[in-house]
Amino acid sequence: MKTIKWIQSAMLVVAIAMIATSCSSDDNGGTITDPDPDPVAVSKYVVGFEAFPVGDASPVDYILELPSLESLTTGEISVEGQGIPLRGWRFFHGAGNTVFTAGYSDDDKCIAYQLDENGDLVEKANFAFQSTLDNYAAIDDNTLIAVELTYGGLSDKRFHIVNAETGLLEEIKEHPIDIDMGDGTATNPGSIPWVTGMVLRDGKLFVSYHKWLADGSFITPDVDRAYVAVYSYPAFELEKIIEDDRTSPIGVNGHSTGIEQTENGDIYSFSTSALSAGFTAASKPSGILRIKNGETEFDSDYFFNVEEAVNGGKIFWMDYVGNGKAIARIILDDTNGAGEWGAFFKKDVFKMVVIDLVNQTVTDVAGVPTHGHRYTSPMFVEDGKAYISSSTDTETYVYIVDPETATATQGAKVLGLGLKGIFKISN
Repeated sequence: MKTIKWIQSAMLVVAIAMIATSCSSDDNGGTITDPDPDPVAVSKYVVGFEAFPVGDASPVDYILELPSLESLTTGEISVEGQGIPLRGWRFFHGAGNTVFTAGYSDDDKCIAYQLDENGDLVEKANFAFQSTLDNYAAIDDNTLIAVELTYGGLSDKRFHIVNAETGLLEEIKEHPIDIDMGDGTATNPGSIPWVTGMVLRDGKLFVSYHKWLADGSFITPDVDRAYVAVYSYPAFELEKIIEDDRTSPIGVNGHSTGIEQTENGDIYSFSTSALSAGFTAASKPSGILRIKNGETEFDSDYFFNVEEAVNGGKIFWMDYVGNGKAIARIILDDTNGAGEWGAFFKKDVFKMVVIDLVNQTVTDVAGVPTHGHRYTSPMFVEDGKAYISSSTDTETYVYIVDPETATATQGAKVLGLGLKGIFKISN
């Protein structure tokens, strides 16, 4: 009886195993996979890459995904056989897990790129605009504001409200900022604002700007003061314009970091006062102002005259890195390219510094050579280190800057004109 029972038990086990096998295999003997597997969470590093021009053609920008952070620190970065070619010279800006790239003179389209469920970089959406989107701010992980700007005419500014999750344009708010209508004559054509930065804090949108004459001459009037427009948000009602005559207009053409907010809610701005940075006149020192948390006026007790500080000079670009410190490019000689936008195009014009906004000090960054770089989207920071592309006459590298020690390590070589932006996104 024990033998019979053992045989019956063994047959039962075999039968169960056969049933289990048949349930987990298809008719051809293969394993059945879940038709709707959960997507794999992936994070990737993405760069806006400005390639070398071919012959007399204009440079072409690419968006390129990198396999790891190590790709920024060692080896070479190239678009040979990889990357997505784009149309013409472009801006790059990130918001949440989306990288936006907008055309300049050759393309009227803004494209949103994200990682799909497989972790591949793909176009999520795009939208068209009338005039160049020349300034950007990610006011949170879900919203990008992009401002449409023109060099001439007296039109209102068009603020594009973009959903960073869908990549789609949701709304356009059209408002004046600070327009001088002039009298319609050649000697008094009026002036228009050019936005250089935006910060949203406590339901108020702070917008920094400088001015052009409205005749398209690229002449910068009214250079003896800084000004910021304060809007209610999301209503976009202009509440007031604040001014400070201790320095010049805030920010420079084509950059979005004229004003930035720190961890404690304070807002800092930089003014260049540089004739090589697109301004046609300068009467005040290059410096930094502050709008304290909870306030909507410039702090009368704070002004950092960077131009006269030890290791200082005229600021071309500045970006906040954290812990009360910013990284900046200081113009070495403002007569080098004065009146001809030399700071934008020459390769021997900048040194890199760390600016302590609280203690008002400037420290040269060791390890970064004299360099140039026309355009920088908000810099990429990971683990307290800033990753910045810089170019000499002969080569371009990524530099990893430690703001606490004011030292830099040379990273990957860029086989192109430069990196316009470095981003980390997840699906």
